[in-house]
Amino acid sequence: MDHKVALVTGAARGLGRAMTVALLDKGVKVCIADVLEEVGKATTKELQEKYGQKQVYFVFCDVTKPEQFKDAWNKCEEDLGTPTLLVNNAGIGDEQNWKKTLDVNLGGCIAGTLLAMEKLTKKDGGSGGRVVNISSIAGIKTLPFGPIYSATKSGIVGFSRALGHPLHYSLTGVQVQCLCPSLAETTFIQEAMKTAFSDDIRKATAKITGTFTALTPETVAAAFVKLIEEGPNGAVLVVEGAKEPYYVYASQ
Repeated sequence: MDHKVALVTGAARGLGRAMTVALLDKGVKVCIADVLEEVGKATTKELQEKYGQKQVYFVFCDVTKPEQFKDAWNKCEEDLGTPTLLVNNAGIGDEQNWKKTLDVNLGGCIAGTLLAMEKLTKKDGGSGGRVVNISSIAGIKTLPFGPIYSATKSGIVGFSRALGHPLHYSLTGVQVQCLCPSLAETTFIQEAMKTAFSDDIRKATAKITGTFTALTPETVAAAFVKLIEEGPNGAVLVVEGAKEPYYVYASQ
């Protein structure tokens, strides 16, 4: 792991927390950025007790607000050092308030990636670095239960592939990669059910819930580490079911 400091959005719980732990286990300092302030502070305190006070830090950040994103980056620099790894993990599954889902999932990912490139680009004297965007299996395969969510996750895949092209890397020195996990053992599906696309879709989703094995957050985090340590620039890594993580390539 060639990164000393990372900024991870949506890291107060779930997959973000698991990826934070995986980074801490590798000796990386992590800034947890989340809108869940109470949960985030509790998670940070717990991890500080295990890894040390100076290894992990919490900052409140709404990824839909560019100024808060910039503040989170600056606070990370002040408390832990300049992050050379940004993980855009924050996401929701609100099919009713589709504009919010677009703003959080795709807008937050784009804003964070562009911020990292601005801060790290070698063209302006930066050190270079890496951005890992967390998409979903819904960005690769058809997920009829979440059309809006799928649109945002498909957008993240396309965005990551485009910025992960050698053309951009030659200009910035910043790698961009994408991780696409299938459903994991988090509270995401329960929360998404409250704002399902329609009552009919909610009922259909309820029928299939429990018929397949969800990934553990630790399994997703292990694939995340694999992507960082072994994956090429522009890579899209899928982790699902009992399969080994596998790369998906764009059509030429």
